Amino acid sequence: MERILIKEDSEEKEYMDIWLANHPLNEGIINPKVAYNVKYQEAWEYMGSYRKDMKIFHEFRHRCHPSDDQIHFLELEASENISGKDIKP
Repeated sequence: MERILIKEDSEEKEYMDIWLANHPLNEGIINPKVAYNVKYQEAWEYMGSYRKDMKIFHEFRHRCHPSDDQIHFLELEASENISGKDIKP
């Protein structure tokens, strides 16, 4: 497994942000892409990406989600359009 990072200004990052904002866990939350928990000052964190068996996956963590004050981990398979220009060198 190879760890990689996605560039902030890439199309893949936009794909990730849209997916996260539309995830059912974030339904009804103000600014669902961030899901900021005011009480605990926590938000979604991009933990990185990894390549495994010719596929790329993105990982996210929220240490105290505002919907239930619980820790959550989400994983997303990369878009079909991901390319080397989206990955930090």
